Amino acid sequence: MMDRSIAIAHGNYLERGGAESLSDELARTFDAPLYFGFGDVENVSDDVDARSLYENSLFSGVKRSVFLRDLYYAWNAQQIPELTEYDVVILSKNELSWYVPEDEQVVIHYTHSTPRVPYDLFQQRANSLSSRLYAFVARTMFLPNTKFPDTFVANSELVARRLRRYWGVPEEKVEVVYPPVDVDQYESKKTQDYYLTYSRLIPEKRIDTIIRAFDGLDARLVVGGAGEQREKLERLAPDNVEFVGYMSESEKRRRLGEARAVLFNAMNEDFGIIPIEAFASGTPVLGVEEGYTKYQILNGENGLLHEPDPASIRTSIERFEREGVNWDADEITSFAERFSVDRFRKEMQAVVEKAVEAAAIEPYEEIDTQKTALTSNRDRSKQ
Repeated sequence: MMDRSIAIAHGNYLERGGAESLSDELARTFDAPLYFGFGDVENVSDDVDARSLYENSLFSGVKRSVFLRDLYYAWNAQQIPELTEYDVVILSKNELSWYVPEDEQVVIHYTHSTPRVPYDLFQQRANSLSSRLYAFVARTMFLPNTKFPDTFVANSELVARRLRRYWGVPEEKVEVVYPPVDVDQYESKKTQDYYLTYSRLIPEKRIDTIIRAFDGLDARLVVGGAGEQREKLERLAPDNVEFVGYMSESEKRRRLGEARAVLFNAMNEDFGIIPIEAFASGTPVLGVEEGYTKYQILNGENGLLHEPDPASIRTSIERFEREGVNWDADEITSFAERFSVDRFRKEMQAVVEKAVEAAAIEPYEEIDTQKTALTSNRDRSKQ
């Protein structure tokens, strides 16, 4: 790796999810400190040098409101003195993308997605005056930021398209590097008689639709995860649906390895770690035919696709009960290897090296080239 000082700059660490795990891995990959906005240092892995930017701010209370929090970032993240000492800054998520870089500083923006409600979920989610106003303001204010990074890294080909469409980022400035999944930590186990779904229990994951599909179905569903919809979902659930709450890593790996299949119904997912964790466990995924999920699932091979409604999910489960899928556990596990941590590290190191080389200023390169050409012409004329 080139001799460059590198820092990772992440947005919120208010909870721990796929983006937070990825930022931790970026810090490990480059042995770099990780700066973050609002959040709790306890949500960062113990082996990462985490440094909070705003937790002690007099305005830390704004983190409870998405709108006020975004306004705070838009103003305060423009100037982050802590980042100016580094040669390379890798942004993860969008909150700190307001940062105005030093003249020759290289900035790489790992983009998990463009903001959802202002762009790809606008038709579905901007259904009130306040949400439409927020979306309009966000679209207007974000565009100047898209000029700063030397390179954008998208977590999937779908997000790369969002970068080109919504932010107008030129194709030559966009790379795709899949998120890291520690695939070696998962393994197939003796199959038990239940299906599994897990995630944060929020509306975008559409767990309620999966639960409705099991009403009257001769099959069991285990629901893992915590979130704002827990009580509502429990009231909705029939007797063949069991809630187990937040799952530790060991419990999650066990259940992934022994479930008949994993059900995944998230709204227009930008990548989706859960299906990859299932594949690494040798377990098929019954997933929604939208977002990046429809590209992860090879219909009939490593899983089945359904529409995001109870009837279609029920049909998918019944088909799986009759036919299963074509790949066995070993073949499904092999498919997951393309999303490994080692692959992520190598590809991100290559992206940084390429960006640094492309940003290097060569002030006399053209003059030297012209000089060489003139000398060559003179030598030929003397012959």
